[in-house]
Amino acid sequence: MLIDLPQIVGTLSPVPPYDFSLMTNLLGRYTHPVMEFVVGHAYWRTLHHRDGLVMVRVDSIGTTEKPQLQVMVMATTVPIHPQELLVQVGHLLCIDIDYAPFYEFAKAHSALWSVVEPLVGLHWLRTQSAFEALMHTIIEQQIAWVAAQKAQRWLVEWGGHWLEANGLRGYAFPTPVQISSASEEDFTPLKITYKRMRLMIHIAQQVVRGDMPLETILTMPPQDAYQFLVGIKGIGHWTASWTLQRTLAVHNFVGHNDVALQAAVGRYFFGIEGKVSAQAVDDTFAKFGDYAALAANYTIMRWIFDKY
Repeated sequence: MLIDLPQIVGTLSPVPPYDFSLMTNLLGRYTHPVMEFVVGHAYWRTLHHRDGLVMVRVDSIGTTEKPQLQVMVMATTVPIHPQELLVQVGHLLCIDIDYAPFYEFAKAHSALWSVVEPLVGLHWLRTQSAFEALMHTIIEQQIAWVAAQKAQRWLVEWGGHWLEANGLRGYAFPTPVQISSASEEDFTPLKITYKRMRLMIHIAQQVVRGDMPLETILTMPPQDAYQFLVGIKGIGHWTASWTLQRTLAVHNFVGHNDVALQAAVGRYFFGIEGKVSAQAVDDTFAKFGDYAALAANYTIMRWIFDKY
């Protein structure tokens, strides 16, 4: 479909409760790579679409309990396939995830509910592909958050997949072909270890050759997807867990050694200003069973809202 721009291509109906303003507020509170933007109350993102690029703008036109998201194309290099594009955007915005059972669980645990209640309706953002999620997570291995974000931003800009509209430039993630063709010298500006550079390049090469069907994890049960990822040489529990969170919005890992989470647990569960131990973090969330990782992630999100 060729369209005059900008053009509304459709609406999405997320599973309620879905508070779009919480997501855009969260993105506005910390820096991030040049892929996702909040302008006013709208979310902007550039995507790979068929053989080209599309820049979309998403606005909320509903409520938390009756959510509706309007998707508008702002720039494109290819004809638009509306339904396919809506599916892509819906995946990014986690419109299919039902967090209501978690909220009901949290209500029965007063300390947890005091953390979660202001964030009811907050949904995560997914990456467009499993490849993108895995590359981002490899960069973050054993590196400070600010340094990781600088590296991610450099990689995205290096890929060169961008569109502009209304004076805003947005990038899509580099393709496996691009990363597979890179050298360690090319990736020196990432300022990560050569071991991780080689791992990124090697995985991309396997994906391009068809030896690693990475995108199939999008349709796998979470445990099967986890086993697939840890079966990749160089990928351990931490990287697999965070890749799944980014790809599928599956929360199965409590980052007990995260200093921000340790401080958040100290504030919200122990009533102190200061970090608690990694063991205290594990003990705090272990009581929440299958919701432990999701509870931990809501706790760190609450920390970001309160701190920034």
